[in-house]
Amino acid sequence: MKFGTKSLGLGDILLLTSVCKYFPNNITIQIDKHKNRFECLFYGLAKIELLDNKDIVELPNLGGGHYSTRKLRNFFGSISEGLDNRPLVLYSDMESEQWAFDFLKDKPNPVIFVPTCSKQWANIRNIPDAIVLNILHNLKEKGHTPIICQSSNNKKDIEGINLIDLDLKKYICLLRRSGIYYGANTGDEHLATAVGCKTFVFQPKDSEFFSSSEWNYNHLNSTYFIWDDNY
Repeated sequence: MKFGTKSLGLGDILLLTSVCKYFPNNITIQIDKHKNRFECLFYGLAKIELLDNKDIVELPNLGGGHYSTRKLRNFFGSISEGLDNRPLVLYSDMESEQWAFDFLKDKPNPVIFVPTCSKQWANIRNIPDAIVLNILHNLKEKGHTPIICQSSNNKKDIEGINLIDLDLKKYICLLRRSGIYYGANTGDEHLATAVGCKTFVFQPKDSEFFSSSEWNYNHLNSTYFIWDDNY
């Protein structure tokens, strides 16, 4: 079996691991050749083929609901509703693990905080500034050390410990070691879920531009807050 997604975003590519974990190392995932850094997401789960975007064979979306469940229906039909649709990332390497360990040594009770998403969805999913400040204040009050992770393509200027454009392999290990994610409903959140973090996700109301049923996980490790919750 060979398939992929023509999407270039972390989230859409990562969520294909939700299928791969049911067929370990029996699927070849096709990735845009300019996005080869995403190969590590499929370590231990699938083979990789790097292609021109136009040559990628996309796995159809069947039915409605969660993005991963729509992909799983290609293989499991109606049974997909009862399957764990969370992504899974197994990647690790000694250098990245050691970096994460050393980085967190002097940071008690670390929490990864991601206030922004990709530029394409910034006006919909970026956490409003007032809520960002409220979250950071509450985390510090509870004795946590917020580590703010962002992309230089769409970042807020926030006082604190900032990591900008962190290498993906190091990010995987940092998330896994930290174990807690606070932030926007974006690819980073799915990555945090994939390495076993408890996630606290801040998102807008459902609208024509955002559907929680497409991206939210029905799992005890995942907690969601809507802007109007007045967090």
